[in-house]
Amino acid sequence: MKKIVLFIFLLVNVAYPKTLEVDSLPYYKTNSYIEYTIAHENKEKLEELNAQKWEKNKKSFNTFENANRAYWSRIKIKNLSSTKKQYYLKSENQFTYHIEFFLIQNGKVVDYIEDGVISKNRNREFNTNHMIFPVTIKANETIEVLFKIKNYNKINIDFDLVTKEYLLDYYQTYNIIEGLFFGGMLLMMLYNLFLYFLLKFKAYFYYVTYVFWLTVYFIGLFGFSQRYFEDYTWIFYISSGAFFVSLTLFVQSILNLKEALPKINKVLNIFILYFIIATVTNIVVLEMEIFMYAQILFSLFFTFVPIFIGLIITSTYYLAYFKKDNIAKFYSIIWSIIAFIGLLLPLEYLNIVTLDIPSDYIFQFLTLFEVLCFSFILAYKIKIIEHEKREQEKFLVQQNKLASMGEMISIIAHQWRQPLSEINGVILNMDLDYKKKRLSSKCLNAHLDNLEMTTEYMSNTIDDFIDFFKPNKKREHLIISDVVNAALNLITITNKNSMNIIYNQNEPIYFLSYKSELIQALLIVINNSIDACISNSINQPKIIIETQTLNKYLNIIIIDNGSGISSDILDKIYDPYFTTKHRSKGTGLGLYILKMIIEQTMQGKIEISSFNCGTKCNISIPLNSEQ
Repeated sequence: MKKIVLFIFLLVNVAYPKTLEVDSLPYYKTNSYIEYTIAHENKEKLEELNAQKWEKNKKSFNTFENANRAYWSRIKIKNLSSTKKQYYLKSENQFTYHIEFFLIQNGKVVDYIEDGVISKNRNREFNTNHMIFPVTIKANETIEVLFKIKNYNKINIDFDLVTKEYLLDYYQTYNIIEGLFFGGMLLMMLYNLFLYFLLKFKAYFYYVTYVFWLTVYFIGLFGFSQRYFEDYTWIFYISSGAFFVSLTLFVQSILNLKEALPKINKVLNIFILYFIIATVTNIVVLEMEIFMYAQILFSLFFTFVPIFIGLIITSTYYLAYFKKDNIAKFYSIIWSIIAFIGLLLPLEYLNIVTLDIPSDYIFQFLTLFEVLCFSFILAYKIKIIEHEKREQEKFLVQQNKLASMGEMISIIAHQWRQPLSEINGVILNMDLDYKKKRLSSKCLNAHLDNLEMTTEYMSNTIDDFIDFFKPNKKREHLIISDVVNAALNLITITNKNSMNIIYNQNEPIYFLSYKSELIQALLIVINNSIDACISNSINQPKIIIETQTLNKYLNIIIIDNGSGISSDILDKIYDPYFTTKHRSKGTGLGLYILKMIIEQTMQGKIEISSFNCGTKCNISIPLNSEQ
């Protein structure tokens, strides 16, 4: 007999859920006390529910064929205390399309509220973005709450039963947390937008659009769209696909997948097309309230998302550990952490798993962490690019030197012919004097002095050549006249002979700088002046070089009479590869390298101006500044 009574007791408890009993606690979970049933038709009335079969979950009717139908949920609540209680049923799930709330006391409906995406309750207490339904329970009274829900994906809507005091404390904390989140997202967006306009690095633009659409998505997810942007709900429909598109473009750009992994890059382009088509189609079916197709699109979307995330993470790990890409290594670690929680969301939305953790909020702040990390990684990427740019600039400087090597070798050969002839002549004279017994001590010393002067000249020519091609950059204590003369010694003999180059040497000027680079800068300017005079067929070509000090700066002024520079191209002369010479005579890198040497290596300034009959170049570098 006892077994029969126990069986009946268990059967009743399975068939009919327990009543939620409340007393003095400020917070109650309601999930285990709710039961569900499918609506026979969307306009089904409350009084038509008597014959319905209630179940503990929605699995039996959560099918595609039922996607367009509403469903009911109910909960019974009993007040165990001897005083009247005021509670609120609070839900943070914002996917609810339309919900109707019925509060029943003694078999009668005493309160009715409509809420949801298409019929927001404008009288929500606390002016909150969450759905809130007030529940008043008299002493020792049992009430019943029913919800009629039209929700295309039938995600579980969790209701918490809370007191007013609990809500006030909760929203104080909630508003601070959400303020920090959205404030952080806004700061990251503005900061990186500024960097994009400053650096014109395309990855920054994709990153800013990713952060923007991600922020819009969370505004919609947590209900702020209904509170502040009720007339612009369409933008929140777009956001769910737009931030995936922006993320894909960002990944392609920052990891350079077009060159590093071209096949993966093409697959991601297909995903971009899919996200666009799915988002647009989803907007159309939601506006037409064809929830069956919306359910299909929703399920497909969140089925492809894990594949998409898996593809990106796999690619980053491949680039990180097989291609030794440090940027990819950072992303592989961050995305692995975020993907674990992020992939729980589609599983929950598809009703595959039920979670007792606030996965939405965890994912929200993991996303903020991701955004902050992305900013640091982008800064690191810019640092790498700047380093590569500096190395490239060093290469260009050295390449410019090497391009002149052939000419320099011919110069040395030309300059050594005459000294070698002189040495040969001195030796012949010594031989004749010796044979004729005229080689006195005085005559011998004169011949030896002549040889010493000639070999010293040849040695100085080699030193100038070696100094010019030294790859290491070391600051030296210099005299400007020595540097200018060294540069003039490297100018072709034929040009020096045909060109009137006047160097006005004043008192010695001492300074600390890079000898090789300064010689190279002077050669670029002087050779340009020579070319201008030759190409413009100047009858009496002349180049004047002056040096002076002003305000702790050394000024080197070079003036020629080569007809000047046209005003329409004066602002382009420093652009790389811009040249007015024939392709065989110029690369367009000379003045670009000149500006780079003076402004970046020597922390100086360069100013080139043109007048009616010539060009003036003023090079200004610090005399002794520490760099």
